[in-house]
Amino acid sequence: MNDLIINNASIVTAREIIKNGSVVVENGRIVEVSDSLKTNHSKMFQVIEAHGKYLLPGIIDLHTDAIDLEICPRPGADFPIEVAFRELEKRMCGVGITTVFHSIHLGSREYEKDLRSQYTRMNVFEQVFTACEKHSLINNKIHLRYEITGVDEYDLCFELVNRGYVSFFSFMDHRPTEEMLSGEKLKAFALRYRMSEDQAIAEIKERMARPVISEQKRSELIGFLKQKNLPVASHDDRTIGSIEEHHRMGIDITEFPITMEVAKRGTELKMDSIGGAANVLRGGSSLGNLSVQDAVGQGIINILCSDYYPPAILHSIFLLVKNNILSLPESVNLTSLHPAKAAKIDHLKGSIEKGKEADLLLVDYSNSIPVIHKTIVGGNISGEYSLKQTALYEYYN
Repeated sequence: MNDLIINNASIVTAREIIKNGSVVVENGRIVEVSDSLKTNHSKMFQVIEAHGKYLLPGIIDLHTDAIDLEICPRPGADFPIEVAFRELEKRMCGVGITTVFHSIHLGSREYEKDLRSQYTRMNVFEQVFTACEKHSLINNKIHLRYEITGVDEYDLCFELVNRGYVSFFSFMDHRPTEEMLSGEKLKAFALRYRMSEDQAIAEIKERMARPVISEQKRSELIGFLKQKNLPVASHDDRTIGSIEEHHRMGIDITEFPITMEVAKRGTELKMDSIGGAANVLRGGSSLGNLSVQDAVGQGIINILCSDYYPPAILHSIFLLVKNNILSLPESVNLTSLHPAKAAKIDHLKGSIEKGKEADLLLVDYSNSIPVIHKTIVGGNISGEYSLKQTALYEYYN
């Protein structure tokens, strides 16, 4: 662990920005946050001169699908899982993600068919978990995404949790709805899968008719997850009835609610609501769902995740400020403190305060685009980049 003094930083705490402040780190933890510079200390510290740059808490990403695509970037083109894990980790570090919950699907025929990977789901879970447990640049955890049509994989959920592989769990239901059977959505589906419209209708009806695990089994699984003190989320809630049912079953997080009305109901039920940062950065949903910028502005989305584009989180923090939607501390909380609370790790991470682990980002925003100069994880400088180097945050290059 490095002992550090970071001087002359604009420190973004959960409530305010401390100008020309300093942070002292010992044995990987923050021991002091001050509004004055530290010039003397009894120990030998590495001193970092921030020159007024922003010092942010490290980003906590609860949902990113990047690991499966890193392992198998083209259908049937598998790479060694540990190689994929290490290369992805570098890019996560480069975009300011210091704690990541790798979202690994289970029970989805479509995803597995699209990937055409040689690895079984158990191969992926085992090897990613093994890599998470080794020395790494950032904090790596697993988010199990369970598709409720995966009736044959139900028992495997319990096994994976009992093995200690899972740190976050969500329930998926990607069965198509009636509206997919006609109009533009039918045409888009047929085009995506290179089918005629009649073939597409037959495929959609087959998916709609698939059996799902019963409500009783879902309740049993949720109870088991709660006993293990794991956070549990629903996914793509489409109706108020759906989100109320999930809340009644004990789920207290909703990922990507489809409409403003559904997201608002989740907030009324005191559920955490996760939105995609890519939606913020692009100015809207690629699927025609709610605008996350608008939902954040109304206070009904309180967490941002990367979803399918890891660089989006850092850029979204500053875009929400630029668009006068949130203050910088409020925007940063969407990506650090709030996800830490939802993941039940806020006693360790999520904000710059005494006693917490020193997961920190030194960010330059002088040219209207955030550039990370240092990523610090547990007091160790994991990422230090020159502006003349190829930026690691250019995720899809």
